[in-house]
Amino acid sequence: MKVKPSISILTGFLFLFDIDYPHEESVEELICLADVNDYSELSKVFDIVVRPDFLNYSEDDRCWLIETISFFLNENDSFKAIFEKRSFLFSDEIEDGRFFMSTLLGRLQAYQQEMIRVE
Repeated sequence: MKVKPSISILTGFLFLFDIDYPHEESVEELICLADVNDYSELSKVFDIVVRPDFLNYSEDDRCWLIETISFFLNENDSFKAIFEKRSFLFSDEIEDGRFFMSTLLGRLQAYQQEMIRVE
């Protein structure tokens, strides 16, 4: 059974960057200092913060998350509703929600490929 894309899983997934998420001080500082609107810096943050959690998901959940982001990008969603529900640690405002989510999607797809090579 294939699970339908759900915007709510994205809101929950991005809790990793919320001010209420319990990070180590060094990770919190990394998130705060990163330029959230720069591909390279954002990718680095994703690699350090997102990758470990994502790789612990089941294969079905990893695929569901990737497919959900892809679906809403294809629907031209701005992801504004998601970003309004979170108080992020990033010092800068996210200027382009689609850029943020497409960068996240690219990193998740790379992590997924890592898992396929390992299996």
